[in-house]
Amino acid sequence: MQPLPRNVKSTKSRLDTINQTQSHLLVPSEKLDKVTRRVIAPYAQIERKGLKEEEDKAGRYLDMSRFNVFLEDTVDLESLLYETAMVLKNVTDSTGVFVYIVDKLRNEIVLMHPDTVNPDRHEVNMTIREGKTAAAHVAYTKEFLLLEDVQHDRRFSEGLRWIDAKVALCMPVIKPDGDCYAVLELYRTNPKIYDDNVVYTVLSVACWAGAAVHQAQERVTLQKTGHLNSELRALLQNYFCDLASIDTMLTDMLAVVKSFIGAMRSSFYIIDKDHISEMMQADMWDDGWSSDRNTMPKKKLKVNLSLEQTPAGYVARTGESLNVRDAYKDPRFAKEIEPTTGTVVRSCLVSPITDKNGVIGVVQLTNKTTAQPFDADDEKVFAVFVSYCSLIVHFYNMQQKKIFHDNLNHVFCELMSLHMKPCRHDMDDLLESSGVIMPPINFKSFDYHISDSSKEDMPGLLCIMFTETFTNRNFDRLAVADFLLSTLCSYRQNPYHNAEHAFCFTHTMYLILLNNPGYFDFNETAALMLAGLCHDLDHPGYNNNFLTLCKHPLASMYRTSMLENHHYFLAKKIIEDKKILSRLPISDQQRILEEIKYNILCTDLAVYFQIRAQLTPLLAERVFDWTENSHRRMLKGILMTTSDLSGCCKPFGIAKAIAESVYEEFYAQGDRERAMGYTPLSMMDRRRSINQPAEQIQFLSVVVLPCLLMLQNVFPNTSPLTDNCRSYNIFRYGPVQMKTQEAWHEEIEIRGHKLWRQQESLPDGKNSRFLSGETKSDTHESSAN
Repeated sequence: MQPLPRNVKSTKSRLDTINQTQSHLLVPSEKLDKVTRRVIAPYAQIERKGLKEEEDKAGRYLDMSRFNVFLEDTVDLESLLYETAMVLKNVTDSTGVFVYIVDKLRNEIVLMHPDTVNPDRHEVNMTIREGKTAAAHVAYTKEFLLLEDVQHDRRFSEGLRWIDAKVALCMPVIKPDGDCYAVLELYRTNPKIYDDNVVYTVLSVACWAGAAVHQAQERVTLQKTGHLNSELRALLQNYFCDLASIDTMLTDMLAVVKSFIGAMRSSFYIIDKDHISEMMQADMWDDGWSSDRNTMPKKKLKVNLSLEQTPAGYVARTGESLNVRDAYKDPRFAKEIEPTTGTVVRSCLVSPITDKNGVIGVVQLTNKTTAQPFDADDEKVFAVFVSYCSLIVHFYNMQQKKIFHDNLNHVFCELMSLHMKPCRHDMDDLLESSGVIMPPINFKSFDYHISDSSKEDMPGLLCIMFTETFTNRNFDRLAVADFLLSTLCSYRQNPYHNAEHAFCFTHTMYLILLNNPGYFDFNETAALMLAGLCHDLDHPGYNNNFLTLCKHPLASMYRTSMLENHHYFLAKKIIEDKKILSRLPISDQQRILEEIKYNILCTDLAVYFQIRAQLTPLLAERVFDWTENSHRRMLKGILMTTSDLSGCCKPFGIAKAIAESVYEEFYAQGDRERAMGYTPLSMMDRRRSINQPAEQIQFLSVVVLPCLLMLQNVFPNTSPLTDNCRSYNIFRYGPVQMKTQEAWHEEIEIRGHKLWRQQESLPDGKNSRFLSGETKSDTHESSAN
């Protein structure tokens, strides 16, 4: 009777199987020893004394709980297989049985000795091949073999090799993955041939044993990889959280994987991609021998992987994984001692660490402690380790790049500080005058604006403003002078966003703070004045939308308010370099910098519209509270926007000149957008320059005037700003003096175009929207900010 192939399902029922096997599996219990009963219990029915008929009938079925022995963590598979073979010998009435364990790495079968505790002392090997011996032939073909006359079978000249048997049954133990784990060789010295029932029983037990061995091995491997995962995750967490250096972490990781797999030595290489020579250089970390008890990190700075024919060098060049089972027989590696580690290599497991650009590192385990080659289970555990290594190398390379760019940034900062250093003559002039110059007659009026002929007086006038607001104490004169001159020279020569605009901004802020003392503390006052002077540092003359459109680096660095974040970065840089706050307590310095950042970010009109929507209801309902920090922050934001837009509140001649400089920047941006294939906005399209007056009236009504009215609600003495901006508005404000806005109306009439009036865009009774926070923000991009 030939058994079914392994890939064909049997159609026999379970009852048929039991009926077939009961004839030769029914054994008196007194003839079975304790070990035999334990092993045979899952698949043989044992005669028990005193059993009732129904109990006896139930006992014929297999006891599934016996299979749990193969699920134990500490199960000795080879010992259990040997016990199973001994039971089969008794059940099948065989004279004896040999058990061979397959060694895939050496292509041999190893005869198992009863002394399984020290099997190496009695190891006898046979090469797996066809012919010669039956057991080696079965291991080769993976099919069972029934020899009815061993001595006269010409296929096997050596017979069973160990004994003169008459009849033999060789059964392979095949795992579900197709590998042969062992061979069971039952024999009889009498000529009685094994019948089909015996063959079926042995085949069934062998199939079950193969499945059980596979499950047990997979479970052990899974437990190893799971434990390795948890160990490596803990090490990576310490490394990524900057709790451990790269040297310490790699040394610990190498020790862990060396312990898990049972290797004598472990090494880690990170390829130096920036090395300019043709030699392949690498940083190497070595955990040393397994007998070493030294826990100090071990790193050899540089090794040359192309100098000698080593496993690590071969893998680094080819990107192929290696499992060298016998280095002495491998022609690729000529030397017994590896030059990079000084190790005598018998066997090694080497894997590349790769990214999209190729090999970036190599990991190597050398010589197992058992003197055996690395097997498939070792490769599975090693693959888990290599996956973590790729993260480490990638992070290490990123860290090295970060260190490089940090140092490069430091060099650039030094260069920037050198170029921002003010002229020595300007410093001497400012220090000699100590800021004591005769300010213009209308200097403390909102109508004042620096003229082209007096721009050289800006540093001295700024000294006066700073001294009267916050630098009259705890500030070094030299540091203040250096800061003022360096800040002014850090503005680009733009038509509008230049040093003159920063001065105008600071002058408006100075007047508001001077005329309303006591509302803000020292830190808030200092932050408002410093933010005013620094709020547009290094402005490129383009707005945030254009930076996003052209994918400027600032657009990648910051999600929102790109320019404003850049202005604050430079302000902080200059403040820290010039040590202007060095005499203040650390806590005050930190708070001032935090206030400056918030204040500068508020100059983004997108932020202004958010603040206006929140602050307007508070003012309308008269619930604004000076003791509430959030209310104060919103008011400071309105202060910044008011100062930023104060050029619109100057006398019309000045306001018109400022507007023209704004349009000059807008048109330059629009020209670049058109060259890029985009259609510029109306305000940035020089082809529509005829619309300037109407656009300015809209901007004043929709953006500037609501901001001024909110500030006037809190500080009534800022009304001159509002008065300069207002126009004839019969619905809300009644007849007032016609100034900036009405002058733009006249400009439209002079050009012969239809006049845009505010009330035509508002429904009846809705003129109060400027104070209700409902004003549309569609035109905020027209701001000069």
